[in-house]
Amino acid sequence: MARTGKRPDDAVNNDRRRLLVGGSGLAALSMALPAPGAAQAQPPRTRAGQRRPNIVFMMVDNYGFGDLGCYGGGELRGVPTPRVDKLASEGIRLTNFNVEPECTPSRSAFLTGRMPIRSGTSMVELNGGKDGLSPWEYTLAEMLSDVGYATACYGKWHLGSSQGRFPTDQGFDEWFGIPRSSGEVNWPIQPGFDPAEYQNQPILEGRKGEASRPLRPYDRAARALIDREITDRAVAYIGRRAREAKPFFLYLPFTLPHNPPLTHPDFTRPNRSQYQNAIDEIDHNAGRVIDAVDAAGIADDTIIVFTSDNGPQTFQGVGIEFGGHSDSGPFRGEFTSGWEGAIRTPCVIRWPGRIRPGRVSNQIVSLMDFYRTFAGVAGAKDRIPTDRAIDSIDQTDFLFGDQATSNRDHLMIFHANHLLAVKWKNFKMHFSVREPPNGPVVASGQATTTNVEHELPSPWVFDLENDPKELWNIATTNLWVRRPVARIQREFAASVAAFPNLAPGAEAPPAR
Repeated sequence: MARTGKRPDDAVNNDRRRLLVGGSGLAALSMALPAPGAAQAQPPRTRAGQRRPNIVFMMVDNYGFGDLGCYGGGELRGVPTPRVDKLASEGIRLTNFNVEPECTPSRSAFLTGRMPIRSGTSMVELNGGKDGLSPWEYTLAEMLSDVGYATACYGKWHLGSSQGRFPTDQGFDEWFGIPRSSGEVNWPIQPGFDPAEYQNQPILEGRKGEASRPLRPYDRAARALIDREITDRAVAYIGRRAREAKPFFLYLPFTLPHNPPLTHPDFTRPNRSQYQNAIDEIDHNAGRVIDAVDAAGIADDTIIVFTSDNGPQTFQGVGIEFGGHSDSGPFRGEFTSGWEGAIRTPCVIRWPGRIRPGRVSNQIVSLMDFYRTFAGVAGAKDRIPTDRAIDSIDQTDFLFGDQATSNRDHLMIFHANHLLAVKWKNFKMHFSVREPPNGPVVASGQATTTNVEHELPSPWVFDLENDPKELWNIATTNLWVRRPVARIQREFAASVAAFPNLAPGAEAPPAR
């Protein structure tokens, strides 16, 4: 089957074809192409008289479900979060919002609308080789840029750390930030560290069409200051762009509270843990971004999202930083696992006039769903690639309309190319588990607990509504759940046969 290349209008002579895999919306795949020149044409406004919305997307790093006040944390954790709590009261608060188990996979899912296993990004690569998104992927930033949006990324990228794989190579007009993880700043202080093997990653700055340039090393001193600079740049960008007719997409992947949770001196207080300081700074920085939108007079024309890339990361903080770390709230587990504590994070969305204030929903939504949803409100539906599997589901009517139910009823959870679990409606089936230290699974009256990842000889099943902490394995009496889950697996296998997954570091899909 012919591929269309990076952008869906690069090969306009392809035949119009459509392949629908299954009926559950796992992968709606087509080969219908837009007319030549569609990228230059300005699409119609989203509704009569309404301009296409700006999008401000704030993503924090390793923030638990139970850290925000409006999700049960905040003051309970000794640090109120009034700014993001207020944002939630002005829009929708999702309580069943699902991300990926680790940093790189979640960022890939958001920007491509695809399960990371399809993009060769289902885990963080640490071998020093080529990492991140293939240039072949067509990101949300590229799609919005192609329909006339200004685009900027300030913060942690973690989708490529070499020239050709930075944000400005993937649709962003400009960027500032770090290519990989904040955890690297702790490497040089470890006993036996060999500086010949690693030098600090740089803080980078770049513009589209130019090579990204290093500004300074990203060490522990820089780690404490970077989110302040991300926020400063975001506030200036919003003020600058608000004076223009052109809509904008501002992606803010903050670095906090990822280990080490070192904060700006303004928030470093000796009577609090470093993680508490990070919670405080995160809320303050988010508030400054919100204030910039409101002060610019563009609140009604701007979608603001606040979320996290994955849940807690407590185990890497032991012995380095003092005090408690992230809290997964009512869920068990932490990042790189398939437990709810790893994949279910806060997500609040505000769009005045389109989202009813104070709305709360426990409907299943995935981070991937922003791809199609934002394409819809930006007038870019005809730009969605048709030569690959797109797992994103359009949630426009659910998030921005009167529809009470999500358009998604399931999702698959992969890590390191392994299927960990499948969520379907209120059920969840685990195939491989990392047993966390916060409680055993009870099965047939016997508790089992271990701190290593292992493949289960027989899948475990949990009813997430009745048992959100996933303590009671009900597989024996609910084997029927295997049928819808097996159907989801077959549909995924069929989509991979039609559109093979990329290998990590690959430039493009395998030839067909």
